[in-house]
Amino acid sequence: MQKLQLFRTLGLMCLTVIAGLYLVSCGEDEGGSDPRIPVVLSFSPASGEPGDNVTIIGTDLDNATAVTIGGADATIVSNTATEIVATVPEGATTGKITVSTEGGLGQSSADFTVIVIGAVTVSGVSPASAQPGGNVTITGTEMTTVSSVKVGDKEATIVGTTDTSVEITIPEGVSIGLNALTIVNDGGTNTTSTEAVKFYVIKLHGDLTMTFDGEQTGTFTGSPDPEESTVYGTSDDATVIASAGSLPAAIDGNFFQFEGFSSTAISGNYATIVQNSSALPAGTYAEFFSGATDQTIYFNLQIHVGDLPADYDGVLFGLRMRFDGDDYEFVPTPAELTDMGFTPNEEGWYSLSIPASAFDDDAALGTFQFTDMQRIAVAVRRDYGTGGTAGQQLTAEDGGIFYSQSIDNVSISVGGPYSFPE
Repeated sequence: MQKLQLFRTLGLMCLTVIAGLYLVSCGEDEGGSDPRIPVVLSFSPASGEPGDNVTIIGTDLDNATAVTIGGADATIVSNTATEIVATVPEGATTGKITVSTEGGLGQSSADFTVIVIGAVTVSGVSPASAQPGGNVTITGTEMTTVSSVKVGDKEATIVGTTDTSVEITIPEGVSIGLNALTIVNDGGTNTTSTEAVKFYVIKLHGDLTMTFDGEQTGTFTGSPDPEESTVYGTSDDATVIASAGSLPAAIDGNFFQFEGFSSTAISGNYATIVQNSSALPAGTYAEFFSGATDQTIYFNLQIHVGDLPADYDGVLFGLRMRFDGDDYEFVPTPAELTDMGFTPNEEGWYSLSIPASAFDDDAALGTFQFTDMQRIAVAVRRDYGTGGTAGQQLTAEDGGIFYSQSIDNVSISVGGPYSFPE
């Protein structure tokens, strides 16, 4: 009897413990968890003046403790879990919208554009990229009284103003890459959004440049195939002038000319121009590439691909970044260039700035550092023509198809794409 009573007592104690655990567990599920981080999904309108209201849409926005617009504290008009209405504060500048709650900080992906009546408006910058010390022209409205322009956080030198433009000199020490412009006139201050107005401060390296006009500090060499190359050299070379059958009008000064007859039976790779006569040690350009990524490194050149067979949409050329082991290469077709927004001018020249992110690991290098880049090259690549014998000059009678390729102003830029003179 005593044993039975003991079992009953123990059973009741177990049930009590289990029930208590259940209640604690339910309590935690129903409200004991940490507050969620707010998420800003969108806002409207996309722009406004100080004093205007902006509606912010998102999740977990309730009980917001602060909202900022372009870094300035905004007044919260109303607040729910999915929507906040806030007033654009005086002194706000174009920038992200942030929402703070007990759960953390949420930020918009896009910039809110602050409109200051009487301040300048900016419609564009030309050129869209420049090195420190270079001049650019900012176009827009209310520019006559501009008294200050900052590129990033550095004060630029004002060269001159009109009602619709201000010309500045890019200051030394400015951050390389995409930069906002802060412009002050008698009506107020306006800071551009890097999403709406893209301006890049870039740097170039003389040893990673080929202009063919004697201006580069680096040298160049090459390897024309004996079967598929008939012309190989600069446009001012007497042999090139005498032998070339398809020299285009020059962009500026000299350019490099490739010509020959192509055959896929031979190689499909007919000639290469290489910056530097021999590979320099890995790390030669480490300082130049320090901190750069495949999103901020660009291969720039102007290229004329000559006349192509009807409806041809095969490969055209190869742009190469050379490392110890082999190449990191970009090999486009005409359609791919068009899809990237590139079209030739009236004389047939393309002006290209290709980000390193578009290049392929041609030799399966795997893990490598851009700081180890040794040199650059441009190759002819055509996928047409037949016939030919190794070691012998290919002709049209053999089945070869004539090709021509001209290149000029080859460079590597860090910070953004290079802007070619118009």
